[in-house]
Amino acid sequence: MVELLVRLQIRGGASATELAEALEVSVRTIYRDVEALSGAGVPVYTEVGRNGGIRIDPSYRIAGLPRLDTAEARGVLFAAVPAIAAQLGFDTAVADRTLLPAMERRSETAARVVRDRLLVEPTHWIAPPDDPSALADIAQAVWESREVRLTYRGKDLEVQPLGLILKGYTWYLLGRTRHSDERPFRLFRLSRIDNVEALVHRFDRPVEFNLAATWTQLRETFLESIPDYFVTVRIAPAAEPLLQLLDKVTRPELPLPADVVRDEHGWARLSLRFDRLDNAARHLLRLGAEVEVLDPPELRQAVADTMVRLATLYGASP
Repeated sequence: MVELLVRLQIRGGASATELAEALEVSVRTIYRDVEALSGAGVPVYTEVGRNGGIRIDPSYRIAGLPRLDTAEARGVLFAAVPAIAAQLGFDTAVADRTLLPAMERRSETAARVVRDRLLVEPTHWIAPPDDPSALADIAQAVWESREVRLTYRGKDLEVQPLGLILKGYTWYLLGRTRHSDERPFRLFRLSRIDNVEALVHRFDRPVEFNLAATWTQLRETFLESIPDYFVTVRIAPAAEPLLQLLDKVTRPELPLPADVVRDEHGWARLSLRFDRLDNAARHLLRLGAEVEVLDPPELRQAVADTMVRLATLYGASP
């Protein structure tokens, strides 16, 4: 019955069949438990019809279990990713002291097992993360479905914040701008937000909105819009791990496939995709003398010109 209440409290409602499958009991047992809970004063009820099912009053909370929309409860979700928790303003130590001891024993054990066995640190070894100073305020607005006024790239916008996305080590807000004829959903890079002001009024989230599906669509649209600038290079075996430094769109499959073409010294011949010449030169120069640009000629010349300037700067003969 406790598991049944927790599921209803989290989801708001479900069909008897869904609950029976999740709890590995019969549908008859579900209805019997609902009847028993209702008789004991728990506000559980059944709705009939196409969209019916078993529901619980959203204001009801299991005794001893904190509200799941508090910072402490959300904190336990980030117990395995303290870097994200800190950026969002959550204190996982508070979750340890308040939420975990109040949980049903099996749930508490599961939460501690995950926390003690999984650590995710979403930061890059080399490249610094974006400035996430706006993150906590944006996250609060997302949780509360509260509109915000953003100063984004020098322009003031009123936005309905729908979801947060951490792409690598860069945070994005996916939202809708009010009274706009633009595309229905828009991505905002948090490091480019200069100011955040939470507005008094809240908004109704789109009924059919799916964060993952919308992000996938926007991401694919963005990738398709990137110009293709193809480059042919040869790279030394010792430098192949450095290909991890390239953007995901550019980075080849690693480790390199066994059928990749190599010369007598083991250098691999690769075709890489960039968006433009200057970005290609910047990325490839990070790999040093262990990579050689073969084509196109203008990129090879740009890299050579940069090397001459470096040699002049350091007083070496080119």
